[in-house]
Amino acid sequence: MLSEMAEALQEKHARLIIVDDDQAVLQALNRLFCRQYDVVLCSGGEEALNYLQQHSADLIISDMRMPGMNGAELLKQCNEKYPDMIRFLLTGYADLQSAIKAVNEGNIYRYIAKPWDNDQLRGMVAEAIDLRDLRYANQRLNAHVAAQNAELERLNLELKIKYQQKAEQAGSAEEQLREAYRTLRQEFNGMVHLLVSIVETRNGEESGSSEKLARLAKLFAEFAGMQGEQIQDIYYAALLRNIGKVLLPDAVLNKSIGLLSAAEKQAYARFPLHGHNALMMLGPLQHVAAVIRNHMELYNGKGFPDRLAANAIPKESRMLRIVSDYVDLQHEHNFLGTALDEEQVREYLLKMAGQRYDRELVDIFFTALDDFEEGVVSNFERIDLHEIRPGLVLAANLVSPAGMILLSEGTVVTAQHVAKLHSMMGQFEGHEIMLHVRRPEPQEAGSSS
Repeated sequence: MLSEMAEALQEKHARLIIVDDDQAVLQALNRLFCRQYDVVLCSGGEEALNYLQQHSADLIISDMRMPGMNGAELLKQCNEKYPDMIRFLLTGYADLQSAIKAVNEGNIYRYIAKPWDNDQLRGMVAEAIDLRDLRYANQRLNAHVAAQNAELERLNLELKIKYQQKAEQAGSAEEQLREAYRTLRQEFNGMVHLLVSIVETRNGEESGSSEKLARLAKLFAEFAGMQGEQIQDIYYAALLRNIGKVLLPDAVLNKSIGLLSAAEKQAYARFPLHGHNALMMLGPLQHVAAVIRNHMELYNGKGFPDRLAANAIPKESRMLRIVSDYVDLQHEHNFLGTALDEEQVREYLLKMAGQRYDRELVDIFFTALDDFEEGVVSNFERIDLHEIRPGLVLAANLVSPAGMILLSEGTVVTAQHVAKLHSMMGQFEGHEIMLHVRRPEPQEAGSSS
């Protein structure tokens, strides 16, 4: 089993074409890259173009000075015929001005001066391919989101049509109208929960966790004196609070908040805006969209995205921030960097009342919390592979970067599993691997071990 894993991890994940009329240069670059990539060697531009007519490649490195077609001409043709292929130009100091011109005219990714530094060149190639992979991943995600938006529009149109049909059928009969409205509401609620399921799957959340949090938010709204649509809006806002995160790249979504770079924090801070934009065109959810946009604001004005403060933040948004932090702080990888127990979270909310939170609403929340009989914090979490430990139960398959299942869903992690995976860490270098896990339920007294 382990030998098969190791073999899968060693698969070549990109094809490089290296073009140079100097066999010594070709062999040197082949030795530099052949263990990691599928390398194709060509002694001239025509040979490289002939190869590309029959085969695909991810990246090409061409020398500048070659008999016949020079490197700049070759890469210019590659840009026209194969624009997705990454282009590197290899040049000596005497060709520097020509290389700069070729970079500008041929849309060349990088030029490499001879003699090159092996480590630097390896890093440049790996960086270029990683950026290409990230671009493709974003394109796939955008296509997925567009498809989901189209499905939502279709469902919304169906709801409108059904509402019109039922309204026409109901005529003047009051009971028929009420029944039509109930049916429409049920179908709308079903559509929202379908969307919530998509969000939970994409964000690595436990199925049903959003519903638990939404019921707590609904009770909070009742204790705060809200009625009718206000209660319904905060319920839906709690369900859909993380919808904007589906647009975040995996590198941001899978990382603890405290480990994000400055650029990644800026990307993360836009998720409430993404959520607002996704929902604002759906009539019944327009106010919900506004609540979600502002639910990451802080009472002292230091939140995001609009830096609103105090009562300028909608009341429902202030309430949703309290409920969200109450749940999130009991999970690992929260904004404090460590999970708190329920009592510690209560102490934190009270301590930060007047700074992060509305003090009056915190007091009301504690009253509602004392009356809430359900458990709202699950034992489901997403952790980095480096944090794996015995006793955890996999909630989804653990898959290698090459796409091979290493451990299956439902596996109870043992010390032997941990040791084997740690021994393979070097093969995962450059990849962030996340696990969906459950902590095992404590055994009841008298149960067998």
